[in-house]
Amino acid sequence: MYAINHDGLLRIKILEKLPGNQIKIRSYNPGYEDEIISQDEITILGRVWWQSSILN
Repeated sequence: MYAINHDGLLRIKILEKLPGNQIKIRSYNPGYEDEIISQDEITILGRVWWQSSILN
């Protein structure tokens, strides 16, 4: 999962690299369709990760 800037819209999405300098933008939410865009259309701001621990 990555934080991206897509034409001024800040998003958290799954990215898959495709041939021909293209990127597939996927969402964990099944209500959203996959998008295929040129790699030049987005700026990757960083990778998103989550950590959890139990505090007593």
